[in-house]
Amino acid sequence: MAIRIRTNGRMFCAALSPTKLGDIYVDDAVHYHLSCVARVLVAEPMEKHLLNPEWWWRHKVPSGIETAPFYHN
Repeated sequence: MAIRIRTNGRMFCAALSPTKLGDIYVDDAVHYHLSCVARVLVAEPMEKHLLNPEWWWRHKVPSGIETAPFYHN
């Protein structure tokens, strides 16, 4: 459940995206806390996440992206 932060600031699932030069790797424990405990990092429902493994800060989700119901609390 780790993520990669690109040099442009975009965040992607580490398991579903290739490593790129300059990536910052955020390990599982930190990512778990940010996404599952604090719920400040959000993603689309899994079926869409598998096609687009991007993550967003909760307050910066692009228009037209629907996050997974887990984050709607």
